[in-house]
Amino acid sequence: MNQHVTLPIEVQDFYNAVNQYQPDALIELFAPGATVKDNGKSAEGTEAIAAWAESELFSAKVRFTIMEIEEIQGRIAVTAEMEGEFNKNRVPAPQQFTHEFKVQGGKIRELTITLK
Repeated sequence: MNQHVTLPIEVQDFYNAVNQYQPDALIELFAPGATVKDNGKSAEGTEAIAAWAESELFSAKVRFTIMEIEEIQGRIAVTAEMEGEFNKNRVPAPQQFTHEFKVQGGKIRELTITLK
């Protein structure tokens, strides 16, 4: 883990909400009009993000372990390993993803998720 980058509280709270199965707390972290881009699909606005989170995270009981943190052009990029009850054939082992966050005004404005 890069010790020179401080993880913004909004980003830490994102992982806490997922890992502790707190859908309402997760949605509160996103700004109105925020966007999540995950595997070529986009969810815009908190209602669409809530549906995405239920489908992709909470229904599969996903848990993340943070492996690395970087700051890239004003964004926080987190490499995290994913565990859960999902089809592991879809994602090569270990299931590591890069989550790139844009945080503004205490809220997550953008989240882009890519396979590491």
